[in-house]
Amino acid sequence: MQYKGSKKPLPEIARELNVDAVLEGAVERSGDRNRVSIRLDQVFPESQLWANQYNRDIRDVLRLQDEIARTVTDEIQIKLTSQQRARLASARSVNPEAHDAYLHGQFFLYQDKQELEARQGVERNLQTAISYFKQTIERDRDYAPAYAGLADAYLALGAPSRGGGYPKATSPQAKEAAAKALELDPSLAEAHFSLAQINEFYDWNWSEAENEYRAALQLNPNFAFAHLEYARFVQAMGRNDEAITHVNYALALDPFDFKMKYYWAWVIWASRQYELAIEKFEPLGADLALGWAYQKKEMYPEAIAALQRSVNKSHRHSLDLASLACVYGLAGNKSEALKLIAELRDRDRHHYVSRILFVHAYLGLGDKDQALTWLERAYEDRDQWMVYINATPILDSLRPEPRFQALVRRMNFPP
Repeated sequence: MQYKGSKKPLPEIARELNVDAVLEGAVERSGDRNRVSIRLDQVFPESQLWANQYNRDIRDVLRLQDEIARTVTDEIQIKLTSQQRARLASARSVNPEAHDAYLHGQFFLYQDKQELEARQGVERNLQTAISYFKQTIERDRDYAPAYAGLADAYLALGAPSRGGGYPKATSPQAKEAAAKALELDPSLAEAHFSLAQINEFYDWNWSEAENEYRAALQLNPNFAFAHLEYARFVQAMGRNDEAITHVNYALALDPFDFKMKYYWAWVIWASRQYELAIEKFEPLGADLALGWAYQKKEMYPEAIAALQRSVNKSHRHSLDLASLACVYGLAGNKSEALKLIAELRDRDRHHYVSRILFVHAYLGLGDKDQALTWLERAYEDRDQWMVYINATPILDSLRPEPRFQALVRRMNFPP
C-alpha cells in the first residue's frame, strides 16, 4: 500500500525494497465475482516475466490466492518444500461474509500506528476485532484463521501497552481459541504463532513457546510479525544476537511497517544501545519510547518533555503516567511522581492497572521495597511483562536484591 498510486519508476521501488522483481495487481469485485489482474516484472533488466487475469467466485478467494502464489513461485523458480506445496494446494472454499468479517477483525486487531503512538481507543478496537472474529466463526465454524485471530485479540487485551486488562481474565479464551485453530488446521502458521504467544505470556513455558515460534516460521518463513515476536522472545531469554538477527529479518520483509520499525528500535533499546535507539525512535515520533531511552541516558529534562507529550497524546494512558512518574522521581521531583502514583492507584480501583507499571513508578522514587512488592503481585497476576524481567534495563537496579533473584528463579528462565 506504500506505493498505491505512486509515480515512482519500477527500478526505484525495487531499490527501496531491495528486491529483484515486483508483483503488481488490481482486484475488482462485483457481486459474488472477483476479477484479479496480475503481472510479475523483473527489474534488472526490465522485463515482464508473467501476467494473467482471473475471474472467480468470491467463495474461491483463498484458492485463488494460493493458485497465484504457486504460479509465481514456478515463474521465479523458487523451490518449495513438500509441506509448502501441500499448504498451497489445500485451500478450501470460504463463505464470503465470513471472509469479510475476518478481514475486518484483522483491521481492528492491527491498528498499530494509532495504538503505538497514542493508544487511543485500543481496548475498543480489540473488542471490535473480537466481535468480527466471532461473526466469522458464526458464519463458518471451521475457519481456522478466525480462531487464531480471536486468540491474538484476547492476548492483546491482557497486554499492559494495549488492552491493559486483567491477564487471568483473558487467558482462558485465548487458549481455547488457539487450540481450536490448531485442531482445525495443524499447518496454519498463525495458529502456531498464537500458541507460542500463549505459552510465552500466559504459561511461561519457554521451551514450548520456542517450539511453536519455530513451527510457525517453518510453515511460513516470511511471517514478518512472527520473526518480530520471536526476536523479542529470544531477547527476553538473554539471546541478544539472535534477537537482532530476527528483528532485522522482520524489517527486511516489511520495511515500511510502523510496528516493525518501532519494535526493531525497542530491541536495540533492550540491548542497551540507547543512543542508537534514540536515533531510531525520533523519526517515528515515538515519545514514550524516547522517554525511556532518555531516562537510561539520565537525560531527565528531555525524558520528561517526551513523556509529557506522550501523556497528552494518549489521554493519560496508565503506561505513560507510570513512565512519567518514574522519571519525575529520578529527576528529584518526588511530589509530581507521587501525584501520578496516586492517580494510578485511584484508577486501579475501577480498572485494572498492570502491577509492572507500579514497579516502574516506585523505582523512580528509589523505593525498592514497594517496587519488589508490586513485582511479586505482577507474578501472582501472570502479568505479561514478567516475561521480560530477566533482560529489561528498567529493572537493573533490582537485580542484586534477594527478592528479585527469588522471582527470577520461580520464573524458570533457561540458563
